[in-house]
Amino acid sequence: MKIDFSKLFSTRVQSIIVGRPLNHDVFLKIANDFILFKRAGDVVTQDRVDQLIKHGLKTIYVLREQKNLYLGSLREIVKDPDSPNELRGRFIKETAFNHIEDLFNNSDVSRIAQESTGLVEDMVEFISSDLNAATTLMRLSSHDYYTYNHSVNVSVYSIAICKSTMSEDKTILVTAGLGGLLHDLGKRKIDLKLINKPGKLDSDEWVEMKKHPGYGYELLENVPTISDDIKRIVHEHHEHMDGTGYPQGLTENQILNLSRIASVADVFDALTTKRSYKDASPAKEALEIMANMPEGKFDPEVFKILQTKTNKKTDITLEKNIDPCTPHLPLKKAG
Repeated sequence: MKIDFSKLFSTRVQSIIVGRPLNHDVFLKIANDFILFKRAGDVVTQDRVDQLIKHGLKTIYVLREQKNLYLGSLREIVKDPDSPNELRGRFIKETAFNHIEDLFNNSDVSRIAQESTGLVEDMVEFISSDLNAATTLMRLSSHDYYTYNHSVNVSVYSIAICKSTMSEDKTILVTAGLGGLLHDLGKRKIDLKLINKPGKLDSDEWVEMKKHPGYGYELLENVPTISDDIKRIVHEHHEHMDGTGYPQGLTENQILNLSRIASVADVFDALTTKRSYKDASPAKEALEIMANMPEGKFDPEVFKILQTKTNKKTDITLEKNIDPCTPHLPLKKAG
C-alpha cells in the first residue's frame, strides 16, 4: 500500500507503542515511497523498533486523519500509573512536539491551543516539586526544530519553577505551563529565514524579531479558552524588571509573576540547548552566566530557584542586551 506524503504527518520512531495493539496505521519511507509498515490492530515488539533504529530509520508516518488516534494512544500510556516514568515522560514530549507543530502551522490556533490544555495537565502531574524531574524530561528526547523543542522546554521549566516559588495549585501550574508552551507563538508570523539566521541580526531584522510577543498576543487575543494570564505571559516574556525589555517596556510590578518565570526559563533553555550554530552550555555554566548578567533583567527571587551554589567562579559574562531570540547569544570575557 503506497500513499501520498500530503496525507501523512511524521513523528519519531521511538513513539511507536510496543506490546499492545496499535490504534492507527504506521508507514515507513523506503527509498522515495511511503510503505505501510503496520496496520491498526497489529502489535509491534521492542525488538522490531530496535531493528528499525539500528538500520538508521528515525521517523515513522501516520495518516493525518488518524492523528487524534495516535495522540490518544500516547496519552493512554501517559495516564497509565503502571507505565514506567521514562516512557511516560518520553510520550509527553512526543505529544508536545505534535501540538507545537500544529500551533506553528495550523490555521486553527484556537482549537489547537484549547487541545494543548490536556497536554499541560499531564506535564503538571508528571513533574515533581524539584527541578530534577524537569531536567530529566528535557533529556528524554530531542527534536530537529529548535523552536518546537524550546517551547516545550520553557513550558516544563515554567511549571517546575512556579511549583517551587508560587503555588502547587493545579490551575496556576497549568497556566504557567500553557504560557510557556505558547510563549513564542508569534514567531509563526516571522520569516523562518530570520528565525534560523546563524549570524547577528541587523537593526531592521531585530525590529521585526521583537514584534513576536505582540504577534503572539494578537493570535490569542480573541481565543476565549485562553486566560488573560496566559495571554500576558505570551506578551510579557521579554519584559525586564528595569524596564529595558520589550515590547511594552514594563517594569517590576507591572510584569505578571508568571511572565517573570517564563523569562528566566526562556533564557536558561536558550543557553543550555544545542543549536545548529552553537553548542549547549552545561547547566552550571549557564546559571553562572545568568548570575553575572546586569541586575534588572530577571526577578531575583525567581532566579534563585535556578541558581546553584558553587565555589567555582567564572569570568564569562553576557552582553547586557542578551536575548534568547538572538541567534549568536554573544559571550564576552569579563574586563
